[in-house]
Amino acid sequence: METCTVESGLLRKKPCGQPAVAKCANCEQPLCSKHAVPRTSAGKKMLLCPECARAWKQSEKTLGELPATPASALPPQAEKPAAEKPATPPPPAKPAEKKNEPPPIEPSAPLEFTPEKKPEDKK
Repeated sequence: METCTVESGLLRKKPCGQPAVAKCANCEQPLCSKHAVPRTSAGKKMLLCPECARAWKQSEKTLGELPATPASALPPQAEKPAAEKPATPPPPAKPAEKKNEPPPIEPSAPLEFTPEKKPEDKK
C-alpha cells in the first residue's frame, strides 16, 4: 500500500506517511485524504497535490481558463502510420524578396581591410 509523499512539517520537512487514497492528476504523487485538493475544471472533478493546486491557481490568474485535463492526463500521441501521410507534398514556399541586403559573408574568406591614414595634427 502506498503512503502519502507530500512533505509536511514546519522546521523539518518529512513525508506525511498516511495511507494514500488517490494520486495527483498532474504529477501522479500519492496523496492522503488530508493533502488531496479537489479541483473542478470543465465539469470534471480531479484531485491535485497542494503544490500542483497552487501552480494551477496561479496559472488561471495569469493565463485565464486552463484546459480541462492536466498535461499528464493526456494520452501520449501515437505516430501516424505511413499510409496516413499526405500523398502530395505541399507546394514549396516562395523565397522572400531581398531588399538591398548585402551578400552573405563567407567565413573562410580573408578580411580585406586597409585603414585610412589619418592626417597628422600640427600644433
